[in-house]
Amino acid sequence: MPSVKLTAVFQLLSRLAIALWVGFCAQGFSQTRIVSTSPSLTELIFQLGHGNQIVGTSQHSDYPEAAKAIPRIGTLLLPSVEKILYFHPDSVLVDMESTPKNLVTQLEKLKINCFKITIQTVSDLFEQSQKILTHFFNENHNDQILNFSRHFTDNKLQIKKNFSFIILAWPNPMYFIGRHTFLSDLLTQFGGSNLISPKITASYPQVSEEWLIKNRPEILFILGDNEEQKIQTERVSRRLWPQHKTKVIFLPSDKFARTSFTALEFLPDILKREL
Repeated sequence: MPSVKLTAVFQLLSRLAIALWVGFCAQGFSQTRIVSTSPSLTELIFQLGHGNQIVGTSQHSDYPEAAKAIPRIGTLLLPSVEKILYFHPDSVLVDMESTPKNLVTQLEKLKINCFKITIQTVSDLFEQSQKILTHFFNENHNDQILNFSRHFTDNKLQIKKNFSFIILAWPNPMYFIGRHTFLSDLLTQFGGSNLISPKITASYPQVSEEWLIKNRPEILFILGDNEEQKIQTERVSRRLWPQHKTKVIFLPSDKFARTSFTALEFLPDILKREL
């Protein structure tokens, strides 16, 4: 009799274990497998609370810390179709601001679902984030987005001032950040006006020194990796506009080079301190 009871208990525990395992697997397999083609989109997915569903991303996807462990599909400008296929994604989240267009063509020919994302403005950031949540995660409401939106609106009301600016993206040769970019739009939300002509559609245009001398900004932002670049930019400012004092403000690239909510979070503190 004891052996019969033990057998019955063992069978019951076995069925329970199998049921738990099947449930776990079903939950795991129900998650969408996403490949992200840029550090910006990788960071954004983490901020939306779904970074654990990214199975592959591009090099330099290093924020947050957990993103460093995600396997790579190649560089930002040279992703590998073979590596993308290796990860068997349900969908490839494509950053249309940086991903080569021929990658999308190749993936679509292979019947790989591509979800194209273009973020050039702050409004785009909120709208595209909601589309991602709705499309991939069946979420019509997200507390993170609401919090970011509230803080952003509050900070605009507190800080907004009128100032002209240009943004130096690369010092030698000098490349600037055009109007049709996320960072330029973000600064205009706080009252800034980018002196680069709206007719220039390039994201990173070059302009002549003659133009710079004639179009002195009140603020020269430098997007860089260290404070030494700010010092170098201040020297450039004194050379171009020796009779004026143009304020140079450093924007660290690890906070402002990606189109994510990070820039919205850190810019207000910088503007409060510097303006």
